[in-house]
Amino acid sequence: MKYRATMVKFPYKKFVTTYSRGQLQPLRFTRNITVRQYSNEPNEVFTKLSDENDPQRDSFFKYSWGTWLKNNRQEQERRVTRFSIEGLNAVLEDLYEQSKNSSKNVQVDSIPPPSYNSNLTVSLPHNNTEEVLQVVNLKEKIKVTSLASIHEGKHHRIYKVDTNAGKSFILRIPYPLDNENTIAHRLKSEVATMDFLDLKLGLKVPKVNCFGVNSLNPIRQPFILQEYIDGQLLIRNWAPLEDDSPDGESHKHKLNTVIDPISKFQAAIAKMEFTAFGSLYFAKDQQDSKLLPYNGESNPSLISRWRIGPTVERCFWRKKSALKFEEQKKYLGPWDISKPLDIVRDISILELENAKARLALGQAGASPEAHVQEHVLKSQISSFDNLSKLTPTLINLNTKAVPNIEELLKPRLFHPDLDPMNVILNKNDNDTPYLLDFEGASLKPYILQNNPQFIAYDGPKIYNLETDVEKYKTLSSDEKSQYEFMYKRTRNQYLWELAFNSNSKILISSVAPPIKLLRRPYIAAIERKTDEEYLLLDESMVQLKEVWDIFFKSSLVSNKQFPLEFSEAWLTKHAEDLNKYHERLLVEPFAATQGWLPQDMFDNLVKSGILVKEDNGDYSIKQQTSV
Repeated sequence: MKYRATMVKFPYKKFVTTYSRGQLQPLRFTRNITVRQYSNEPNEVFTKLSDENDPQRDSFFKYSWGTWLKNNRQEQERRVTRFSIEGLNAVLEDLYEQSKNSSKNVQVDSIPPPSYNSNLTVSLPHNNTEEVLQVVNLKEKIKVTSLASIHEGKHHRIYKVDTNAGKSFILRIPYPLDNENTIAHRLKSEVATMDFLDLKLGLKVPKVNCFGVNSLNPIRQPFILQEYIDGQLLIRNWAPLEDDSPDGESHKHKLNTVIDPISKFQAAIAKMEFTAFGSLYFAKDQQDSKLLPYNGESNPSLISRWRIGPTVERCFWRKKSALKFEEQKKYLGPWDISKPLDIVRDISILELENAKARLALGQAGASPEAHVQEHVLKSQISSFDNLSKLTPTLINLNTKAVPNIEELLKPRLFHPDLDPMNVILNKNDNDTPYLLDFEGASLKPYILQNNPQFIAYDGPKIYNLETDVEKYKTLSSDEKSQYEFMYKRTRNQYLWELAFNSNSKILISSVAPPIKLLRRPYIAAIERKTDEEYLLLDESMVQLKEVWDIFFKSSLVSNKQFPLEFSEAWLTKHAEDLNKYHERLLVEPFAATQGWLPQDMFDNLVKSGILVKEDNGDYSIKQQTSV
């Protein structure tokens, strides 16, 4: 018998199922339509929900939001997120049954602990009541009626799940870029962090219904199933290169509509003081830890709900497959509250040991990496060894020169991706901002927390074009544009720090220029994305050496002698290598994104002949021929 499904036109990939006489109908699928293309005519193919191996489903799980100029096929295959739609239905049915049972056993003013289920998922009962799931009057089990792929991010894929109860969910599936142990720790901590922010701090974050940390659950993928929030992302309002308005104020108001809500989130997150450095987990996931995450809890439901465990900050886990986990675990914390710089020491040693392990594998011909440059890994070993030697004297923890230094050294929650892309304005809650994506959140001293990436600027500061730039009015248009760019980046960061001072006055010293310079080696280490970026770490230590004497006289550091020595020969080679690195970034436009570019841009560049396909399948930029 052939069925016909009714299709709602959505501007993105979509599966749709319908119901007739209690039977599940075939699944309809629209392929390769993304939110950036807004089409009313999606391409449609059919598939049955009961046919889990239907090849027509494949493109629904494949990565399609971008292309890598080199090794594109391998990179896209690493981001396939095939999951069981039937298993998703089973998980929803289980939540439905839990909601029925919990309504009979509900205790007033009590928050039940997480439920560790027999199907190897973990659910949060207080987020799965009949009212929350909207199944109070449902006459049948809750089921999936449609699926839509709505975002393909750097680290995970996001699907929208619609149900016959009229309730929608978000299904987040991490790309299998890391090993299972890494993903499991990350998911456990992320959900516990969101739970903490919701229940303890009352922040507006999506409520998590259920999660699984490996592929043994019915969905057959690690996942988070959470509340769907309908609204626009705050990024739509962000105009970082907005020109100054004639009245001198309107442009500030426009920029602050984005800066202010994110600054308030940061202030609320940072207000809480913790008892150690690391990351948050549910108590059952850290049974060896007896350390309560904070003091003074009076709510019986919350006293034993969370614990502090190993950090899940991305730098401690990224590209560490060369190390055995038992070796890696030595450097993950948690760390004692009295030793804030141990975090810097341990990331230094961890990266040092990782580079050694990668080098050994490469020399033995056993490396899984396609290209391992021995001289780069040897340079990394030297760089991280230097950082580990610098760490004990990096900051004078007893200085009186930094106002509220004791507050900057306390463990505070760090959201690694505060960004307008991760704030959504809930249209069903008067456009109230909700904060998303707590992957990699950690507890660390505020003195080591950098400005959010969307606002951070380390280039030359220009506060007034006409007074700070000599003969500005006589410059060419191109020269003026360069200085205007610097000015706007300076202006935006200034507005951010102004809001920060208003919302977190006690922590404002963390953005003082000397403090930024002191933590720069650490920031260079944790934000390193490519092997060659050890050069930025080296440069930060060279710059710090130049001002060390001034910092010692100001009591910002306790050792008179800078702990590292750089020979003239080393400095000369470093300068040459750094210049070559920056030149490569200029010559290769997509080097900063490791050769990735958005799909629509890639298609346009290929169509225009700027990108040319090579014999091996890679793409390169067409070279201009001189006349």
